This record gives sequence, structure tokens and C-alpha cells, in this order.
Amino acid sequence: MTEILTSALILALVLPHLLPLSTASPSVAATIWLSTLALRALTVLFLALYFVLFFPNTEAFSAITHWCWHTVLPLVTTHMGLDGHRIGDAAIIVPPFVLAFSAVSVGVGVFRAARAVHGMLVRSSLGQGPRDSLIVGGAGVLLAAAGITRPRVLVSAGALTALDDDELAAGLDHERAHIVRRHRFVLVFAEMMRAFARFLPGTGSTLGELRFHLERDADRWAVAQSHDPHALASAICKAATTRGSAVPGLALLSGHGHATRRVDELIEPNSRRPGRVARRSLALAAAVMVCFTLAIAVSVPAVALAGIQQGQLEQQRHCQD
Repeated sequence: MTEILTSALILALVLPHLLPLSTASPSVAATIWLSTLALRALTVLFLALYFVLFFPNTEAFSAITHWCWHTVLPLVTTHMGLDGHRIGDAAIIVPPFVLAFSAVSVGVGVFRAARAVHGMLVRSSLGQGPRDSLIVGGAGVLLAAAGITRPRVLVSAGALTALDDDELAAGLDHERAHIVRRHRFVLVFAEMMRAFARFLPGTGSTLGELRFHLERDADRWAVAQSHDPHALASAICKAATTRGSAVPGLALLSGHGHATRRVDELIEPNSRRPGRVARRSLALAAAVMVCFTLAIAVSVPAVALAGIQQGQLEQQRHCQD
């Protein structure tokens, strides 16, 4: 059973890289990538549970704790006072400690980003802008959505002069889409998952793909508000020439490096739309990914309980022996 679940988990982690998600609906693609990020975090969590609850009851752990380390590494063990039991304890303690430290560091990073955005608004706010936006100083083309509890659309003074009316309206609605579609909560959840999944290779690219499809979703929402796709594409290009903001935590119109892919889709949307069968297949894949992720998440308490019970049984056996 364990082998089957492991194979299914590996397949679920590889699947998004095999699917044509660039042609899928943005919401479907974002769902798949978010599920993949959550599965990566759960994988790391299960590995930590294994080392804490199950590994001490294995023959490998007994071998580590009972080896004569002073004969294997004489200099290290002599000067540092290491023995098998200390090495075994480290194998148990280090994984959860590292995960806790990573979670705290990411949480602190999110908090600092929120404070940085608030500080920028206090320092640079110039007053109300068009479409209930907030004007901030700066010569560059900056349009962004900022904030979590009270999100606002920001537009720089440079953007007001560099963009024509159609470009400005499309760009502002793109940022409104991030707020209306509640992308900020998706990204906060994604950052929480990244705190655990960052130890697996490819987690950064997974988060980048999720951000890209959220930008696609905002693009489509803006175009659906009767905006010219070419005007939005032009606004994205102009915003991409500005090297962003030094303040983290802003959902920039330029999309953090995905401008070219988004512009291509806006200019030639029909060439990237799959057929009905492909759309249904990708939607089914997203539903399966969500269900599988929820099933794995629900199993975490059961796995932890099984590990505790196994440890208690092993202690009873040692006492009887």
C-alpha cells in the first residue's frame, strides 16, 4: 500500500510538468499548480514525521546509535564528544526544527513585506487616482495591487503620463482583478506551502508557474471588462520596462518575468485555446489533484497517530525484554 501511495504521489508531482497547462484555463492551471505546491509541502511533512516517529524503530536507527563511532571517526568523536546516541537524536530532532525555522522565516518575510508596503504607501501616497486607485510617486510605469485585508490598486505618477487612456484603464482593471478574484489569499497560502516545500528541487519554479497563471487569470478578467487585449498587452510591455519596485509584496502588472508569455496569449488568444475534450481532461486532472491533495492532508493525523502507537509498542517490548 505504501508503494502505491508513493508512486501516486510522485506521479502527481510530475503530472503538471507533462500537461499543456499554458493552453488551459487560468483557474484550472492555477488549481493544478497550487495542488502540486501543497503536495510538495505534504511530502516534506511526511518525511519529517517519518524521521521523528518511525525512523527510531528501524534497524537503520539501531545501527546508527550502536555503531562504534570512535573507531569510524576517531578525531571527530574524540574532540566533539559525539556518539551514536547523539547522532541518532540529531536525526530525529533536526528535520522538525528545520521545518519550524523555515515556517517562521517565511512568516516573518510575509510580515515584513506587508509592513514595507504600508510604509511605502505612507511615504509615497499622492492622493486618489482614477477608478478608485491610489497614486504613488515614481517616474516608472508602476501598476500594482497591494494589501491583504484592505487591498488597494496603486498607480505611479509615471504610469499616468506614459500610458494612454485605454492602456491605463486595462491595466487598472487587471490589478482590480487580483483583488476581485482574491489572488492575495492564494498567494499567502502558496507562501505557507513554500515554507515546507522549499527543500524539494523545483519548488521555486512551481510557485513561479502559479503566479504566471494568476496573472493570466487577471488578464482574462480585464479583457472581459470590454478592454482591448492589445491595449492591455501594450501596458504590460511598458510596465515590464520598469524594473519593478524595491518593495516586496506587490502584485505588479509586469508579472515578475512572465510578460512575454502573457503578451503572446493576449495578441493571439485563439492559437492557445484547447478543444473541448482537452479542456474537460484538464479540468478533470485539476479535480483529481485537489481530491488527492485533500486525501493526503487528511491522512496526516492518522499517520502521526500510527507512529506514536508504534513507538509506544516498541517501548513496551523493550521494557518486557
